[in-house]
Amino acid sequence: MTIAVIWIVIFAIATALAWKSWENGFGKMVNRWVPTMLRLDDDQISRTTWSIVAGVLFATLMTHPASMLLTLILIALLALIIRAVIRFALSKVH
Repeated sequence: MTIAVIWIVIFAIATALAWKSWENGFGKMVNRWVPTMLRLDDDQISRTTWSIVAGVLFATLMTHPASMLLTLILIALLALIIRAVIRFALSKVH
């Protein structure tokens, strides 16, 4: 129960900070790093969505850092393996 309350508090703080810093830097960083397919057309919806996403990720990172770190390592390894397979396949096609 305590972890859930801590998670909710961190989520609220992180979401509020992301919301406030949208015009200054967070929005520019999202537009720079997020692929075009994941960007939303409406700026208000984009601001709401990415602020909530940042809040969830930051709150989870603060309450469960080990599992979050292991998940990120696993995703990175899968991305590297998929990239290597795609490069190998493309080298055989040409």
